[in-house]
Amino acid sequence: METIDITPILNEYTRWKNNISGNYNEHIILDNLMINDSELYDSFYKEIHFGTSGLRGIMGLGPNRMNKYVVNRATRGLSEYLKRLKPQGANVLISYDTRNHSQEFAKITAKVFLDMGIDAYVFKEPTPVPVLSYAIRSTNADLGIMITASHNPKIYNGYKVYNSEGHQIVGSQADDIMAEIRKWDYFNLPDENIKLKYVSSNISEEFIKSTLNSCDNILNTFSTNYDKALNIVYTPLNGTGRDYVMQSLKLRGFKYVNIVKSQEMYDGNFPTCPVPNPEKIAAYNEAFYTLDNENADLIIATDPDCDRVGVAMYFDGVKRILTGNQIAILLFDFICNIKENQNYIHDLNSHSDINSNYLKKEPKGFAIRSIVSTALFDKIAEAHDIEVIKTLTGFKYIGQFMSKIEKEGLIHKFVFAFEESNGYLFNSELRDKDGVGSAILIAEMAAYYKSIGISLSERLDKIYELYGEYHDKTKNYVFKGVEGSEIIDGIMSYFRFNIKGFLGGIEVIEKIDYLNYEENLCDNIIEFKLRDHGILLIRPSGTEPKLKVYFFGNKDTRKIESEVNAIIDKFNKN
Repeated sequence: METIDITPILNEYTRWKNNISGNYNEHIILDNLMINDSELYDSFYKEIHFGTSGLRGIMGLGPNRMNKYVVNRATRGLSEYLKRLKPQGANVLISYDTRNHSQEFAKITAKVFLDMGIDAYVFKEPTPVPVLSYAIRSTNADLGIMITASHNPKIYNGYKVYNSEGHQIVGSQADDIMAEIRKWDYFNLPDENIKLKYVSSNISEEFIKSTLNSCDNILNTFSTNYDKALNIVYTPLNGTGRDYVMQSLKLRGFKYVNIVKSQEMYDGNFPTCPVPNPEKIAAYNEAFYTLDNENADLIIATDPDCDRVGVAMYFDGVKRILTGNQIAILLFDFICNIKENQNYIHDLNSHSDINSNYLKKEPKGFAIRSIVSTALFDKIAEAHDIEVIKTLTGFKYIGQFMSKIEKEGLIHKFVFAFEESNGYLFNSELRDKDGVGSAILIAEMAAYYKSIGISLSERLDKIYELYGEYHDKTKNYVFKGVEGSEIIDGIMSYFRFNIKGFLGGIEVIEKIDYLNYEENLCDNIIEFKLRDHGILLIRPSGTEPKLKVYFFGNKDTRKIESEVNAIIDKFNKN
């Protein structure tokens, strides 16, 4: 790496030290940075970028860390942006997850809004993402803030911004907000004596009612009831989902629900799960102990802000998790068939081909997926005369499309939406992924299949039999710091300009560079369509210092994966 002038970094460091000199603990933290050059550099070489997911970063001091000063500055800029949009007055809802400092950041956010003349209400308890999305819409709020770093490790926190439609901000909104943020300094903290206002507890009850009603809209078409004798292990991973999921399961009639005791309580240190991500098998270690002790059927896990949900169980005696794509396929297949056929229970019992030759009782509907999610979804949709809308990565784009069809009077045709990173939605009253509702519907689906003597694995095999087998795999390559950003840029450039005819010995049929694609699908993503229906996509993460690579195909993709690994390793070693 070329020599960098560190004078601006030291100047900014000194400015921070002078402005927080009255805080002894923070002063010590800054002193300690001086004996760690790389940490000092990474904390001060830039400000956290305000993107379409708001802010997200490692907690600490400095403009490139999540702290109360960064939160204060962001909120003051956001306040000015909101006052331009709503000069007659605005109101904001603020929620937070169970992470360290989340409640503190939420209270500072609320006090800044109030200090800036904006009516702000904060939730009294840690609250899931879908509850905030619901609350924004049901109370006609102008803006929502969620303090969370989602599934990231404990050292992270974040600041998500939601618009009045209940989904995260998109497009140029982030740039406009950042322009306002840059007009403010970090250190003009609000008066600690500002009295907070709180969101009514009725909102939580209304959300659960909405969740159960959405389940009823799907499941009430059953001609017969099915036994709820499913033995469930549930883990909130020390997050916000606990009360919402447990209460909803109870109200749906599930009697055998075992919560993972070591992950039941709110705890931002995640002591038994360093990476609270339901996409990772390691997140289920404690849950499998409970599964074994209770002789349970499956594990359902939600991440700390309860927008993602995962499923794990034994498959042929081996611990395994379902991928986000597989869960989506199972749920979508389940919803479609129930909506179309009240006698689905009998068809499944005989293992008939339930996905074809039905008289369609429902009008054509809409289903939505991100472009990095499985194309098997499209085949199921086609069999049920449902139009699939593809969006960029990020559930905000799914929420944006749902708002579009709502304005067009077509929201009643919405069926299901998902992205491969374990985010699902079937409740048309929400505009973000819903870990609560998805957990309940997964339980209903598993209970139904159990009542007729088949497992989720067997149903998945049946789907592959009907539509063809689709493999999917996602790999994450982590590159930290400024060097990491340069490595990621170099890898993207290599795949963009150097990969042409073949990849892993397999012919590249088509290369799509989404930087130069149609307007609604423009992003830093490269897609390779390969012979024999294989697909490779590569993109930088928008929220973490990593590169994400997606492999899809109906045949072995190990050769492609091996070549991708070799290319990335070459950059990493350089």
